[in-house]
Amino acid sequence: MAWCAAANEKENEIDQGYDVMLRKAQVFLTSFHDPRRSLLENTVAILFGLAAANLCVVFLVQGGYEFSIGSILVHAHYLRKSLLLCLALAFAKVWLDGKRTGRALSESLRSPLLLFLLTILIYSLNDRVLWSGDTIPARYLPLSLIRELDFDLDEFPFLYKSTLPYFLASSHRHVVSAYPPWAAVLALPVYLGPALLGIDPTSLQLMMDLEKRAAMLITAVSVIVLFFALQRVTLQKTAWFIAIIYAFGTSSFSTSSQALWQHGPVQLFLALTIFYIVKGLEIPRFSAYSGFALSCMVISRPINLIVALPLVVYIVHKHRDQLVGFLLASVPPLLLFTAYNTFYFGAPFTAGIGTAVVTPSSVISTQFALFNTPLLAGVSGVLISPGRGLLVYSSVFVFSVVGMIVAWREPKYLYLRYLSCVPLLLLIMVSKWRGWWGGECYGPRLLADVTPILCFLLYPAVDYFEGKTAVKYVMIALTVLSIGMHAIGAGRDGIIGEKTWTQYYEIGRHPERLWSWRDSPPIYYGKQLLVRIIPEGSWRTRADANRDEHSEP
Repeated sequence: MAWCAAANEKENEIDQGYDVMLRKAQVFLTSFHDPRRSLLENTVAILFGLAAANLCVVFLVQGGYEFSIGSILVHAHYLRKSLLLCLALAFAKVWLDGKRTGRALSESLRSPLLLFLLTILIYSLNDRVLWSGDTIPARYLPLSLIRELDFDLDEFPFLYKSTLPYFLASSHRHVVSAYPPWAAVLALPVYLGPALLGIDPTSLQLMMDLEKRAAMLITAVSVIVLFFALQRVTLQKTAWFIAIIYAFGTSSFSTSSQALWQHGPVQLFLALTIFYIVKGLEIPRFSAYSGFALSCMVISRPINLIVALPLVVYIVHKHRDQLVGFLLASVPPLLLFTAYNTFYFGAPFTAGIGTAVVTPSSVISTQFALFNTPLLAGVSGVLISPGRGLLVYSSVFVFSVVGMIVAWREPKYLYLRYLSCVPLLLLIMVSKWRGWWGGECYGPRLLADVTPILCFLLYPAVDYFEGKTAVKYVMIALTVLSIGMHAIGAGRDGIIGEKTWTQYYEIGRHPERLWSWRDSPPIYYGKQLLVRIIPEGSWRTRADANRDEHSEP
């Protein structure tokens, strides 16, 4: 009888699940044509649906498409034009919907759809891929996965003509990435169409374009996931404001969205972890699902194992009844990680983490020796140096510190206390590393992984200062400054072009130059941007004209 009751209960759950799916499908279909709407609203909704389909094709198929219907030529080739069209129609759709339902325009504009499209559009504006050698394996791995169903890079000999570069490793007569390959796995949907259509991997421009599209998509999805998490704990306007900060006022803009770094997947999975933890406050089983997202975050960048510990402790302390589910959910990514390592490196926990393939014994014998920077010097460099300081490039994170303090003072923010430990652990680890400035990059790249948490910690500060106008304006000013700093980084020249700031000032040999305000990256790249906007010859011409005007006859 008990078995029958359990079976009936399970059948009822399945039926309820089907009902939910049918209701969602009905909502989706009526979003394009609803009898309650006016002709204009339905027309805009249908046009938006067509524009969204067009955008998907143009985004996933390089070069767009072109075909004829009778004498009519139908074509779309340019991603940015498709984005602008889709964004304009999405704006019209949410505005008309809001007008009909009586919502204020400001509320209608805080749509996740508009946020997603706006994020993708702004990420694409710089027309370049800000890559590094670190991202090269992830650029080509998706082609190998699609065409040969393997993780090696043997079919790309132009990557290793004479000797293996630092970003590749030799494994059982194969050439593989010296970095974790999971960013390439996330990029597969973007690469699938071009790979099947026969893209030439030796075409650097086409390959970099694919890399940029994949990076933009991964980072933009993380923005939306964080927005959904914030919506569950604070006002929608606060959630939207913080999502904008995360999208454009952090390394998400200047680094993660610009190339297939490891940071993009880490940020996505950490944002998903936060979402499950927050939803687990209402529905406990979602706390267990966070195990999957957290495990994916760790395998994407194994050095983050230590920063995942506070979140594991949170589950053990506050959701012990979900611990078994949490551990089971974490198993599939870990199995994938160990299977990859065993096949390519010969042992489950021997992994490529960048410049070296490490084993558990080598971590203890050699890798620890690399963390030899005095803690105070490293912390000050990581936080306030003009070259890499987190509070210089994302000064709005001053309020994240306030959010941490509020979380530790007020019991209702108990779960945030565990989250607040994550960036502190990464800060200590990065500060101790001998190359704490992160090599060839812009801004505080090595802290990009925890930007979802740092942004999430802003909401207690925003709520705490509610009604304090002066503080609100300070926060807005710091937000604008942060966005400006990362906009400079996103607008800089890539490796192809002028020397990067790191190369020009030889930072590897002269790390003391990280403390120069006059020669800092925002100044260096800001001048490049000005020259691009106003050619240097124009400056000379105007200066000469001004001098001639004021010179004596």
